[in-house]
Amino acid sequence: MRSSIIILILLLINFAPLLAEKPPSVAIISNKADEPTAIFLGGLLSESRVQFDILGPRDFQRALENYDVIILLGGPKAYDGVGEISSNYIPPENATNLINEPRTFLISIYKGGRDIIVIAGHTRQETKEAVPYFFRDPIRVTKLWRWAGYPVDFRDGSYSIYYVEKWLYDNESMKFYSVPWGSEVIKANKVTLNGSSFFNVTYKSSYIYLGVNYTSIDYYIVDELNRPKKCVFVQLTNGEVSSKVERCPSGDSGLGGTQVYVTFKMEDYGNRTEFEIAGNPVRRSRIYQIGDKSIRAVLVIKYAMRYPSWEALAPFQLMYVNPSLPFGGRVIEVNNRFLEGVPVTDTVLKLYQYKP
Repeated sequence: MRSSIIILILLLINFAPLLAEKPPSVAIISNKADEPTAIFLGGLLSESRVQFDILGPRDFQRALENYDVIILLGGPKAYDGVGEISSNYIPPENATNLINEPRTFLISIYKGGRDIIVIAGHTRQETKEAVPYFFRDPIRVTKLWRWAGYPVDFRDGSYSIYYVEKWLYDNESMKFYSVPWGSEVIKANKVTLNGSSFFNVTYKSSYIYLGVNYTSIDYYIVDELNRPKKCVFVQLTNGEVSSKVERCPSGDSGLGGTQVYVTFKMEDYGNRTEFEIAGNPVRRSRIYQIGDKSIRAVLVIKYAMRYPSWEALAPFQLMYVNPSLPFGGRVIEVNNRFLEGVPVTDTVLKLYQYKP
C-alpha cells in the first residue's frame, strides 16, 4: 500500500502533457445517407483538436495517399460505392451477419501502413450508435489512441469491482472447471493540475499463484475526454515492486503482419435471442443482478484476424456491456482461447459492485 501511495504522488508531481508529436490526420469517407453520422463523428474529433476532412467514396484513393487514419461509414450494402470499399475490410461472415441481423453493428480496424476503420450498422441508426462505442474502447488499438476521446462515463469517486475466475482443464474428466483467481478494482478520483481538472483512474488486479501474491496496478491521468496524459504500469510480487513502466500505450498491436481487429455487437431482437459461435448458442443479452440492481447487458464479440486470409487469432472475448455503467459499461468479460481448434473459456470477469 505504501509503495502504491508513493507511486501515485510521484505520478501527480511529474504530470506531463500529451506528447508534443503531431496528431494523425483523419479522412472520414461517407455517402450522403450517412452524412449526419460523419458530422457527429467530426464533432468529436474537433473536441479533441484532431484535424479531419469529410470526403466522398470517390476520394478513397486520394485518402490512402494523404491521411494516416481513414474512417469508412457504412457496411457492404452502403450506397454510392462505400459498400464496395468497406467490404474489403470486413470479415465475410461479419458482413453477412450485419446484413441479416437487426440491431447489430461492427467496428473493423485494419492495421497496415495506415489505419482503415469501418464503422457500420445494420441500418444508419446502428452506424451512429457504434461511433461512441468506438471512441470508448476499440479506439485503443488505433493511431487515434491518446489523441481522440469521448466524454468520460465515470465521476469523481466512481469505481467498479470484479471477481475473476480462471477455467482449468482436467485431463481425467476431460472437463473444464473454475477456480477463484483474484479480483480487479477500478477507481476514479478527480485531481487538479495546473488549474485544470483531470481524473486519476487506477486499475488494480490481484491474484495468488503457488503461494505468491501478484498485483498489477495501472495508473492513468486522463482528461474529460478520457484521453490519457500520463500512464504508469507497476507490477508487485508479495507487495514489493518488481517492475515499473512510465509510458502510455502507442496503439500498436505488436502481433506482426497486417491485422484486422473486429468488435461486433449482437442485440436480441424479436425471436432472435441467441447467436451461434462455433456451433454453440450464446445469449445476445442478459439480465444481470448486481446488489439490488437488475442490469440489462448486450453481447459484444471482440477478436483479431490476419489480413487478407481472415484467419482468426486467439484469444477472443465475449463481453456483455451496458453503456450506462462506468468504465466502458463492462458487466461480464469472457476471455477464450483455442484448444485443438475449439474455443474454450480461459478466464471470466464478473462485475459485483459499482458506483457510477
